[in-house]
Amino acid sequence: MMKSMYGLMMFALAMSGMPALALAEEVDVDSDASVQVTAQGVQVSADASANGESENRAQIRTRGWDNDEDFELELEDDEGSAVSLDDLKQRIQNRKHELDDEEASTTPPTRDVMKNANPVRLAVHSLLVSKDLLGGIGAQVSEIAKQMNDSVASTTGAEMKIQSRGFLSRLFFGGDEMSAEVIAKAAEKNQQRIDTLTALLAEANISADVQVVLEAQIAALKDAQARLKALADREKSAWGLFSWRF
Repeated sequence: MMKSMYGLMMFALAMSGMPALALAEEVDVDSDASVQVTAQGVQVSADASANGESENRAQIRTRGWDNDEDFELELEDDEGSAVSLDDLKQRIQNRKHELDDEEASTTPPTRDVMKNANPVRLAVHSLLVSKDLLGGIGAQVSEIAKQMNDSVASTTGAEMKIQSRGFLSRLFFGGDEMSAEVIAKAAEKNQQRIDTLTALLAEANISADVQVVLEAQIAALKDAQARLKALADREKSAWGLFSWRF
């Protein structure tokens, strides 16, 4: 009986693409210039140019028995700033069209993950390009947006790993707790950043119209973090045949 159970376990490990002994690595979801996440086959990193400067592009890879896919996630940059409310609205609309086109050009499960990430990417873009319209809080808002920008690559890579997790992996081992933990930690930090953004905007002496535009983007950020937290909780609670939890 023990031999058959051991053989079944080894078969399941092989099917899931996991090593017999998996060592969890510490994950940093808030690096300054790049993001690196390694979680049982997922890698997320920002490409660097020849002179060593970040090009704000994350390469996300998933590797497993059931899925083998690479895709690039373009992170937002802070080049240029809106000079008026109309300019801000136009920049947001243009970026939304770009994100929609990018999403449409991908295939499942990448498309679903991109669809989930795009509201956050759009909100980050909106905050970055509004810097010159925010007066004294512009630099603070921009810095918080950059921090959230880094976390997008981390959460997207982890979510891609969860979505591409095969049937056998889930059957035998349940949810992907490592990826879920990456998402949970990022969502918690992002909620703290959202709270700070909300307080800054509430106290700032800025155009009411600009404030309305940015509050809508912050609301999208809140919804995204709530969804990520729910995903992480659901993944952590998913049991498999070989789930030993105490």
